[in-house]
Amino acid sequence: MSYGANQAVDDAADEYREKYAQLIARIAAELVAARDMGRQEALAQATEWVRNEQEADGDATGVVAIENTFPSASKVQPSAQVAAIAIELLEAARNSADTL
Repeated sequence: MSYGANQAVDDAADEYREKYAQLIARIAAELVAARDMGRQEALAQATEWVRNEQEADGDATGVVAIENTFPSASKVQPSAQVAAIAIELLEAARNSADTL
């Protein structure tokens, strides 16, 4: 492969990582804002949900998709609060996204 092709692959991997990092951070932030769990536990729950969703795509039986419950917060919090927490969690979420 040429340099340009390698760069395209790297760019796609970076976009993939960032997309899932933002999703993980947002889910975790909702859980933290609702005071359902701490930051580390919320990040772990969100990461596990994303991992299972990806696994469910390849599951012909559909069992994984059914068993994978979305980690939703017990109460709705202001979106500004959730967004602020998500920004704080983003770097840790990027590290979690690297494990997918």
